Amino acid sequence: MLDERWSEEVEEIGGTLRKLLVKQSSPELVRTAEETNGILPGLQEELSAFGLDDLQADPELFVRIAYELGRALAPTSYVETIPILALTGISGVSYGFEGPVPADVRSVAIRRDDGVYLEPLTGVAKRSSAGDFLVEHHSSPETGEKIGDCALGDRIYRYASLIQAAKMTGAGQELLEYGLNYAREREQFGKRIGSYQGVAHRLVNAAVILDSAELLIRKAAFTALETAGGDGAPATEFAIMARAKAVEASRLVATTVHQTFGGNGFAMEYNVQLYSRRLRSWATRGKRTGGELAELGRMLLDPVRRDASRMIWHHDVGMPLPRWAREADATCNFDRPLYEPITLDNT
Repeated sequence: MLDERWSEEVEEIGGTLRKLLVKQSSPELVRTAEETNGILPGLQEELSAFGLDDLQADPELFVRIAYELGRALAPTSYVETIPILALTGISGVSYGFEGPVPADVRSVAIRRDDGVYLEPLTGVAKRSSAGDFLVEHHSSPETGEKIGDCALGDRIYRYASLIQAAKMTGAGQELLEYGLNYAREREQFGKRIGSYQGVAHRLVNAAVILDSAELLIRKAAFTALETAGGDGAPATEFAIMARAKAVEASRLVATTVHQTFGGNGFAMEYNVQLYSRRLRSWATRGKRTGGELAELGRMLLDPVRRDASRMIWHHDVGMPLPRWAREADATCNFDRPLYEPITLDNT
């Protein structure tokens, strides 16, 4: 059974990592990294000393690490290497199935028709709007070492969706906290702006959506466990839902906090822009969530795939369709084209 709280061990490790990041990845240091090559060598050394490079753990712990690194906007490529490390034990290899990869890694995992391969990273590093230095990897069929089949590729993809969601949710939580503190202190017309309903209601709405994203990420990590019937990576349904919810929540919190700060939100001396630029950049990497949610809908309308789904709502296996979906399924012929050709008689 899923416990909605972080486990004691994960909470302890996450708290210790947060204390380290307060010193090694402060907003001032993040700005420094943004002005140079996008990384902090001291941070990389501290994370290695923390034991992250050789870590083998359940998905919950890796999710919490990604959450904390996102919360601190840590200038490190470690988050992008988690899926390969967690599922193969190979460290320092970036996930590269789609989109750019961090410029400071040496190897990237790519997917081909017959499986997953490791290739040396090749390409020109470019600075993104978020201050990251990224490379569009140029894959070559002549290079690479095969490390797994297509099933491994699918597991890596699902795991990466979960890790990306955790990273965005962590950054969103820290940005929201920053906005809440500002609303408690900033005064307009003789009152703190947090006392105005127009401000308070927006912040509360952002908090609710972020909390739901965090809970969904915890549920997705739980579905990956072998004891819960998983294969080491989150179930497809939860991988899609977790990332889609994190994208929605991160975009909303960025907009909400900018509105809370007003014009100050665009001033470089405030940290709002540090977080919002990264959240918007991270949200646009990878597949569009709309297409993935459409695929999720098709999965749940397919009786075979729907009956094989696990832990949707309070159902252990499968899920009943709501009445409107059953009626639509019974009356619609989905094999028929949406538009049928017609012949016009001009006589």
